[in-house]
Amino acid sequence: MSRPERPPAAGAATAGSAAGRDEEILRERARQLARAREEAPADGVRVVLPVEVGGRAYAVEALHVHQVLDAKGMHPLLGAPRGVIGAIVSRTRPVAVLDLRPLLGLEEGGLSDLQRVVVVEDGDDLFGLAVERVLRRIEVAASEVRSAPPGPFLWLAPQRLAVLDVSGLGVVAHQEA
Repeated sequence: MSRPERPPAAGAATAGSAAGRDEEILRERARQLARAREEAPADGVRVVLPVEVGGRAYAVEALHVHQVLDAKGMHPLLGAPRGVIGAIVSRTRPVAVLDLRPLLGLEEGGLSDLQRVVVVEDGDDLFGLAVERVLRRIEVAASEVRSAPPGPFLWLAPQRLAVLDVSGLGVVAHQEA
């Protein structure tokens, strides 16, 4: 004799649907990002992926973005140098994850503030950037590009959105690891 199935708890359906919605949003952003990497942008147009770190917006050029992952998959690295907060597996490859807050001179918060890891490519190397949020990609015309402020930046997009220098951060990642 089989037991009748119990209906799910009242909060379970809501939590499941919210998680499903978040997952679908992440999948759509991943599809957009993949298209941005595969499609050649119009002449003079640069595609960036804005992220939020320490309550401030920064960006990474889309051509350097390998993958965006949920930070829940990150594993702590005991004895890791300051700035390296863990490791995460990106397409079967373990990569070090950097906390950008000390590198950018921002006030450090808790690790629970960091919800996503943007895995970036620097030549043959991969490393992750722990961020609070990942926003929709944007296209920046060459005429909108401004000189970078001092720090680990390549250039400024509109609204003073600083684009991170992945190669410079990669050097830091190798020095730290």
